[in-house]
Amino acid sequence: MFTRSAGYAVQALTYLAGQPSGKLTGAREIAKAVDIPVPFLWKILRNLSHKKLVRSFKGVRGGYELARAPEKITVSEILQASPDSDLVSACVLGLAQCDDEQPCPLHASWKHLRIEIEDLVEHTTLADLARPARGRRRQRPKPPSASRTQTPREDS
Repeated sequence: MFTRSAGYAVQALTYLAGQPSGKLTGAREIAKAVDIPVPFLWKILRNLSHKKLVRSFKGVRGGYELARAPEKITVSEILQASPDSDLVSACVLGLAQCDDEQPCPLHASWKHLRIEIEDLVEHTTLADLARPARGRRRQRPKPPSASRTQTPREDS
């Protein structure tokens, strides 16, 4: 639904929101943590800096931090900072002309979903996204226990 750059921006800022207050985080650390190519992340962070969503600090101990508290940055703001921010309002079929007067075949169905999505991103903050990540650790999937593992039978 959203472009790769918009998705990466949300992921990068969510990672920053999960960092302790006042900690500067380098682009390489962010890129490694959320699996974003570093050159692509630099472009995204530069854009987010211009839009006043992050602050950057140069130097050996430099890095990035959120420009405001995570509770005050909405997903909608991040998506609007993306060069192609009109994806939610664009026609679901990609038609240039699609509105209430000249609807595409899916316009009526998509319209209520669009409103729900817009409401969701306008009311979801980085704090909301980072909250589950703070206490969550990546766990390896547990191997199935030997007692539950069954070999398939061959029917004759």
